[in-house]
Amino acid sequence: MNRIEDWRRARNMVAIGNLGEQVAIRVLSRWGYHVLATQEDLRGGVENILEMPTRMNPEDFVCVTPEGRMVTVNSKATVSPRASGTDRDGNLLPPRITKGKNAVEYTTVRGGLPSPVDGEVDGQVLKVDLVLMRAQLFAFDDAGRLYADGPVEDIADDVQTVLRRYPDGPPPGPSAYDDL
Repeated sequence: MNRIEDWRRARNMVAIGNLGEQVAIRVLSRWGYHVLATQEDLRGGVENILEMPTRMNPEDFVCVTPEGRMVTVNSKATVSPRASGTDRDGNLLPPRITKGKNAVEYTTVRGGLPSPVDGEVDGQVLKVDLVLMRAQLFAFDDAGRLYADGPVEDIADDVQTVLRRYPDGPPPGPSAYDDL
């Protein structure tokens, strides 16, 4: 875990975010999500998909849930003791989301990047707490507020697996085609 602390001290948010995404894809797969595409899979291809110049980035994950719904999942890794913790019910504290990323329009556009989407796409957020070594899925209510929408999952083994897989540096962003 010294590497995570080193990344935190150096404010290497790319390394922390990539570790969080590597953990997130493992958790989502375990929960029965089918990951169609990751941000890494689509990076650089958004202009081709939209057939116009854009600075828009794809969402972290575009998935189909076990129930068959199309969703985007934003992975939020935290190494900050202030952002880490649980509430009275034992749920992780909700992650911080930038204004606008809690709207159906935002998630629908993100979901449409890998392929045309008819209708709305639900947005979810998977908090990866690298202090507590836990993860939990959050969903948006009608007002755009996050609420816990799944169990708290222990991720200590996932973190160790990823760090062992990439011993010489930070992990890359995951791909839907990686062998987990």
